[in-house]
Amino acid sequence: MTAATEKKGKAKEPDITFFHPDLLEVPEDGSPPYLKGYRCRQCGQLDFPRLEICPNCWSEEFEMIPLSRRGKLYSYSDIYIGQSGMETPYVIGYIDLPENLRIFSMLEGEVGSFKCDEDVELTVGPIRMNRNGVPITSYKFKKVSG
Repeated sequence: MTAATEKKGKAKEPDITFFHPDLLEVPEDGSPPYLKGYRCRQCGQLDFPRLEICPNCWSEEFEMIPLSRRGKLYSYSDIYIGQSGMETPYVIGYIDLPENLRIFSMLEGEVGSFKCDEDVELTVGPIRMNRNGVPITSYKFKKVSG
């Protein structure tokens, strides 16, 4: 069998969805998705994303804490020239959560439509395409409606 026929015989690559298990939980029961914070069992410091060791006390023991789904947009940037696989323009920003964490995220919405200090909420959607043109899905934030 040649390399060409081997390639033809391979199954088509499945749609890729990226829910990194240490970042995002999308419950199977249909309840809303949430980001996963990690609280140090020794000193109580809360971090996102998960760290291997606590930067405060060097402990390696953490418990997962579901983070708030809503926050305030701290800053943002409209991106017109992006990296490969990302359709431009798009918006990125930092979101301040009530747990005193600042999260970096893609924002779902039109370029030029965001303002600092706006209320935003967690959503899930495509963030880019993989090398085969299949959408990769992860967390984003969008304006709170109503």
